[in-house]
Amino acid sequence: MIEATLNYLLMHYLQILKFVVVGVTTFFINLSFFHLFFGVLNIDYEIAISFSYLITVLSHFTLHRVFTFNVKNQFLTGNAVKYLGMLGLNYVITLTAMWLVVNVATYSPYFGVIASTGLTAFTSFFVMKYFVFNKRDSL
Repeated sequence: MIEATLNYLLMHYLQILKFVVVGVTTFFINLSFFHLFFGVLNIDYEIAISFSYLITVLSHFTLHRVFTFNVKNQFLTGNAVKYLGMLGLNYVITLTAMWLVVNVATYSPYFGVIASTGLTAFTSFFVMKYFVFNKRDSL
């Protein structure tokens, strides 16, 4: 299993690297907007994370579509519908992680943003690669 994992990583290293670059970029977009809404405007953390999540989505989708998975020749609407399904899953993961971090572990909501980002990043790569931006869906 370890050998298969290493082979997969070697075979897809450039795409994984691009995924990480886009992920780090959109993480900082998300964190910046969360800080604006929660830290500066004093909006409830659940609403703040929801707003920042929505703002981040457009840049995330576009960067992965064009840069990471290079599927500009696919139907935008098909990608978008599948992406929305993935976002639904990620949103549930995000709210659950925030609730666990804030209400169960009693840490700052900022740690919730970090935890939820890590959890959704792992699942998102595979969902986007094999479902949302699957190369078989090209024109």
